[in-house]
Amino acid sequence: MPGRDGERSATSASLQRHLRAAFTERLAYKGAALFFAIVLWLVVSAEEPSEQLVPVRFEAAHDSARILTGTRPVIRALVAGRARDLIKLYDTPPVVRRVVTDDAPDSVAVDLRPADVYIPPDVEAIVRDVQPRALVLVFDVSTSRKVPVASAVKVAVDSGPPATHTRLTRIVPDSVTVTGPRRVIRALESVSTVEQTVTVRDSGTFTIPLDMKALAAGVKVKPAEVRLLVVMPPVTHVRHDSIRVAASRARRVGLLRPQ
Repeated sequence: MPGRDGERSATSASLQRHLRAAFTERLAYKGAALFFAIVLWLVVSAEEPSEQLVPVRFEAAHDSARILTGTRPVIRALVAGRARDLIKLYDTPPVVRRVVTDDAPDSVAVDLRPADVYIPPDVEAIVRDVQPRALVLVFDVSTSRKVPVASAVKVAVDSGPPATHTRLTRIVPDSVTVTGPRRVIRALESVSTVEQTVTVRDSGTFTIPLDMKALAAGVKVKPAEVRLLVVMPPVTHVRHDSIRVAASRARRVGLLRPQ
């Protein structure tokens, strides 16, 4: 019917005007209202109590002779508090501190409780739980001791008859100081020199490096080289005519008698 069609058309046109006005008119006021609504929502949300799992930093105080092996343990704490306080914990994480004494074994078991988690003083929050509840710290304990030097050097005489190839050799120093993980140093019996052949003609001193490649990782040796002292005893050459002259003189004075 014409009347009803006119009413519908008028209603549709009015709705279109209202929608157009909603998106095009007074945009500055509407934007400001939306901005303040979002700010108010953030302020209210920040004051709302919340619970979050936050990362925890682990600090172990121990002697410098101990080296913590592997990766640092991953610890998380369930913390309850206002949202704005919990956000601070991502910049300044909570801390668990432990002191490892000098006489502690190489492996140390650590039990964790919520009370062990230290929260920064500017954060109002409560630790509900900590994960894991226990962890094991494995250390490489460094130690030092003296071990003998094992010579792998061969000495060859360059000239002279085989009867004159007698020589005396000595390693100086005959022991060195090794430093490294305790379990490795305890099992170390000696430190060898490199395999080397030294050719000599006379007495002398030769610098010989130690075989560092044969040692386990983390082992340090001091000094890293030794000296090889080679002494060639003097050879006395006795002439046969001198023997005959000496024997003749001895006969004259009665020291020797002919057979």
